Amino acid sequence: MVACSPGRPLNAAKRLNNNSDGWRIAAPTASPAASPSASPGATPNAEKTGTKGPHCDDPPPANPSNCTLSIDEPFNVGCDLPFAGGQSHDIDQHCPNEGCATRERDKAQNKIKNNLCATGTPIQISVASIDKLQAAVDKLVQQGQLTYGKTGPPQPVDRVKLRGLSTVDSKGKPVTLGEGNLVTLDAFVFDAKHDDTFPFGFGGEGVNCKNSLLDWNDIHVALVDKASATTKECSSVTAEIIPHFRPAVWDRFDSNACTAPHVTNPLPVKGIRVKITGQLFFDGSHTATPCGTPPGGGNPIRRSVWEIHPVYKIEVFDTAKNKFVTLEQWAQNK
Repeated sequence: MVACSPGRPLNAAKRLNNNSDGWRIAAPTASPAASPSASPGATPNAEKTGTKGPHCDDPPPANPSNCTLSIDEPFNVGCDLPFAGGQSHDIDQHCPNEGCATRERDKAQNKIKNNLCATGTPIQISVASIDKLQAAVDKLVQQGQLTYGKTGPPQPVDRVKLRGLSTVDSKGKPVTLGEGNLVTLDAFVFDAKHDDTFPFGFGGEGVNCKNSLLDWNDIHVALVDKASATTKECSSVTAEIIPHFRPAVWDRFDSNACTAPHVTNPLPVKGIRVKITGQLFFDGSHTATPCGTPPGGGNPIRRSVWEIHPVYKIEVFDTAKNKFVTLEQWAQNK
């Protein structure tokens, strides 16, 4: 049985969110990431290089679901959404918080990936903060206290060890942080793409019920501390904009040569300076591939497997106003 299939009538309209803004989650709508376009001359490696690959011009598949489990359950936010403009999508009606997972360690990790309820004052961090967190976890691995990567995510009982780790904030001041804490990173966008989707020839990610459509998958944002021609993705930090209740303007956050043509009116985000706020999350399914490390094994190219995931807030530096504004303000008239 193929589960998590899109296209069923949705009845989740008009749920009032009781936060201070008093805004309403819109009725399920078609995502902007649903209009394919085609252009000839594909070359390989689109997912890793941003060039046009062999599947970039494919139309959306007729049967995008690859989840073979009998899963058809709604997503439970569990709190007021941390952002305004949330919209109910097909995935919110048919893919639960643990996604399409069978192992307990994967279910636990997926639930954290989908946590929209972290609270507290965000701590300003830098790439150095991320590097020290990575080093702290790798020390735990060396001590035999934790495993991740090829063996899969840490066991649920071990994820508590990912909290309360020693690192520094954006000013180099010692702080204690870990999984579940809110942080803000001031950086530049190296690339942004609807990852694990059909234009890359992928079948979707387990946390999103293995559906290959763009509006069922995370937007993977590679963030770097310097915007220069010599900056490489291997120096990046990952932020993930999850699909659940994703605002329409956030769905336009895509600069990738392969996926942006499938997005209605994608925003020119490559190279812009942003402040990304969200939950610190440890992606224990992968290992880091920092610069100087041979890529491979299905691991994303980046300096660490610590991520900002999910993203709760996006701000853009408006050069005309010489200040940060919300993504919604910056996107006006674009």
